Amino acid sequence: MKLESHLPKQSPWLYTVPLLNMILLLLVYFLLNSNFVVQSGINVEPPQSNSRLTGFDRAHIITVPAGLENALYFDGVRITTGELREKLKANREGERRAIIHAARQATHGRVIEIGNIALELGYEVAYSTVPPKA
Repeated sequence: MKLESHLPKQSPWLYTVPLLNMILLLLVYFLLNSNFVVQSGINVEPPQSNSRLTGFDRAHIITVPAGLENALYFDGVRITTGELREKLKANREGERRAIIHAARQATHGRVIEIGNIALELGYEVAYSTVPPKA
């Protein structure tokens, strides 16, 4: 005995619409994901590296531009080295990560000095770079 269905035939669109919806959501996710890269607001040209920066999406940004005036920016506000130490000390309950966004032409000693201040106060430190040009 052969069983037959008495239900009406379903349209093929019933199965393709959820698939198209998922493809559209993935496309939007991957297009917008590249805009979530951390930017400091201060124009510097960081060095090139193949390394990847992960887990620092809410970190404080310390910018060290090139030049002899020893300029320093903490989250976009110009400060001195002493003020940097005080701001990092005051943030005991917040995010304990810092990204050092240094210009390629900034002196190596200055960049390491700023990194050591953050490390002494218990911060995780990452140095921002850009991928090499192909």
